[in-house]
Order: sequence, then C-alpha cells, then structure tokens
Amino acid sequence: MATKAKFSLVFPVSSAIFLVMLLQFASTILAADDKVVIKETKMTVYLHDYAGGPNATSLPMVGFPGKLWSLTQFGTLFVSDDLITQGPELTSPMLGRGQGIYMPMSLDGVNAYVSFSLVFTNKAYNGSTIQVQGNSNQLLAVSEYGVVSGTGKFRYATGM
Repeated sequence: MATKAKFSLVFPVSSAIFLVMLLQFASTILAADDKVVIKETKMTVYLHDYAGGPNATSLPMVGFPGKLWSLTQFGTLFVSDDLITQGPELTSPMLGRGQGIYMPMSLDGVNAYVSFSLVFTNKAYNGSTIQVQGNSNQLLAVSEYGVVSGTGKFRYATGM
C-alpha cells in the first residue's frame, strides 16, 4: 500500500512573503542611497596619545596576570581618549577627540589592533565622526589607518 505524503504550504508561502518584504525593503534602501552625493574630503589629523604621566590619555584595562601591562605586551587592552588637532603641536586648533581601544597583537609587541572613533567638536564638523580600524606599527612616528565608516558629514566614509 502506498503512503500518501503530507506537506504544508505554510513554510514556503511565509518564506515567499518574507522574501518579497525583504526585496521591497532593500529597494527602498537602494532608492534612498541614490540621493547620496559622494564627496571627497582629504584631511590630516594629529592624535596626541600619552601612555604615561599625570596627563595620560591611554590606559591599560586588561592584560595577562603576572605580566607588565605595557604598550608592547601582547594581549594588553588599552582604552584611549586622545586630543585631535589640526597640526602636530598641542597649540594647534582642536578638532575633537580620538576615542577607542587598541591591543598589541603581535608577539613582539610591534603591531597593535586599533579601533577608534574620531569625534569632531570643531565648528566645521561638530557632531560628525569617522570610524577607524586596522593594524598599526607602534614603532612608526606616523601611522595610516583604514576608515571604515562615519556619521554626520562623514556618513558612508571609507578610505585611508
């Protein structure tokens, strides 16, 4: 005697409805993105990062027990709130703050993983942010980071 297969159309129908809703949502987002005007902004900013002393702007938060929590100690997590200026001098016009985390990620302590936000407080970009992420060679005087996102005047920002 043959058995009769029983199945329900509930899953395929609900999946189809979900797919149609998802496509409608995606097309709405794409339509909104059509109105975005791409603008290139080139800027150099200076982060004043101090890991020691009475005015330290970077502090170790987590590290290996029994090890010195230093800037080159593999696995030590630092949090920072650095001044951002227009020029290399502390007296240069203030642009905002560089706030985030970094952690030495190479065994020799040379390279660190960096993730932070440039939070602008100056007149031109007040309230806007740039999100930065990537690898940093800590022995170099000048570093270049990848820009992965932004808000405000830097919405959809990408670059180096």
